[in-house]
Amino acid sequence: MTRKEKRDLIKSVSVADEVVRIIKQYLPCLIPELSKLTDTRKQGYVEYHIKVIMFVQILGYIVGSKSMKEMTSTFNQETVIENVKNILKEEIKEIPHYDTINDVLKEVSVDELRKVIKQIVYEFIRKKMFDKYRVFGKYFQIIVDGTGICSFKERHCKHCLKREHRDKETGEITSIEYYHYVLEAKLCVGNLVISIDTEFVENEEENVNKQDCELKAFKRMAERIKKEFPRLPMIITGDALYACKPVMDICRDNNWEYILRFKKDRIPTLGEEIEKLEEGKLLKEKRRTITNEKKEEKEQVYKYDNQVHVGNGTNSDEGYEVNIIKFYETKKEKTTEFMWISSINITESKMEEVVKTGRKRWKIENEGFNEQKHGVFNIEHLYCTDSNAMKIHYLLTQIAHMIRQLLENGSEVLKEAGLTKKEISDMIKDEFIKIILACDNLNTWKQLRFAFD
Repeated sequence: MTRKEKRDLIKSVSVADEVVRIIKQYLPCLIPELSKLTDTRKQGYVEYHIKVIMFVQILGYIVGSKSMKEMTSTFNQETVIENVKNILKEEIKEIPHYDTINDVLKEVSVDELRKVIKQIVYEFIRKKMFDKYRVFGKYFQIIVDGTGICSFKERHCKHCLKREHRDKETGEITSIEYYHYVLEAKLCVGNLVISIDTEFVENEEENVNKQDCELKAFKRMAERIKKEFPRLPMIITGDALYACKPVMDICRDNNWEYILRFKKDRIPTLGEEIEKLEEGKLLKEKRRTITNEKKEEKEQVYKYDNQVHVGNGTNSDEGYEVNIIKFYETKKEKTTEFMWISSINITESKMEEVVKTGRKRWKIENEGFNEQKHGVFNIEHLYCTDSNAMKIHYLLTQIAHMIRQLLENGSEVLKEAGLTKKEISDMIKDEFIKIILACDNLNTWKQLRFAFD
């Protein structure tokens, strides 16, 4: 494609129109659900409806604003005011200032906003948008993982987690880091990773004997997901931290399947048993060689067994059976090795799908956390020092990320033009600033052509 052809192609589509169309057609519950959020302000003094506050902040993330001040400056345009007014069907004279937005976010209920996100995901599932990406044609893949979102040299609030850094030689504490951490459960469909639930890992009080942790957070999260999606067939994937009996018990009790990355030191007795089985050539094995379009060859080896016994039951992490699979891939004399434990009974016909599903765990880091930290979004930026507002900012980012993923993976023009994420952000921003969008003419259904894989 020549540069002129690329320019002409880009001119053929209004990216801001596509954003509005996605909200109307694929997230029709978003604005009505935002309108229902509890507003604790004295209504006689309210200048902006709560849906205006929440939508403007989501829009700020969508266009790639890196700070609240930048967003307020960018949106200080008559065209932006008119576009927001037309989208929301709400009379406004100005776009709310960032101080006003943060004051409101300090009081918004985290639980209520979580339910907004779940309602969006429920609509995706109800419309069968992602059915062809079900694992084994049945299960929705849910990837769980945690990440830090901000850190401080001094205690930020009573909920901060604390990490002590020590001198390697003397063992003395050299510094203390206070930080906030979040556990995410994301629905993985092709290249999309969509938040289905968020649990904040935090201490209840400043001085606690034992800090909150990722596994405790998973237990709370799992209870909430099961309550909200009681009949949804799921397969849980996670890193080696989750390869333990408490997590497997939760999955079993909730009728969820699991494929969990395993490292031999996570459950030493199981690691030793797998080594013995492999050394004795007792694992079932399948080898194959694959040649790509460039005629490059890679050799793949699958080794698996079912109902491998874990220990003798002398402690809480032993005395049960799991299915295991090892996968080796050799390309250009370099071999990579992976291993998983699973509730799925592994057969020759299922082994490839199990490995493919297990390897998708990295998508929560690349398409998920990495994109939100270093791409369009900026979740490590401290938009507000208030602990509740910090959580609301994070949850609103998840909604904005859904919209951007649907746009980038669903627009044939954007994919063909090969635009960077920053170029897409700039296009959306420019159109919202310079063009009055035809919001009322975007109600006609237009199918997005998704290409997730």
